[in-house]
Amino acid sequence: MRADRFDQALGIAHRWFLDQVGEVATIQYVTAPADLDWWQQDTAPPLITSGINESGVVAMTLYRKFISFKVADETLLPEMLYELLITEWASLIGQHVSDVDPNF
Repeated sequence: MRADRFDQALGIAHRWFLDQVGEVATIQYVTAPADLDWWQQDTAPPLITSGINESGVVAMTLYRKFISFKVADETLLPEMLYELLITEWASLIGQHVSDVDPNF
């Protein structure tokens, strides 16, 4: 397991956004209550809002469900967070997880 998988996923998300808008992106991950089983069954795309502020910073907000993790072994948490984020980005861009991260 790579402990830096979550940081890697954030990097993928930022690179994807840079490819789309050519600006430095501020990405916010906004959540709402749900349990993990329900999230796994959900196939709806995330709700996205975006804009640019007075200082020229492009912001994108991804509204998605909150995931309640019940982890017996906390060393697995970075891997679980990475799986969540990479799955969200695959859904966002209409690809499979293996398209976003072939090594996942």
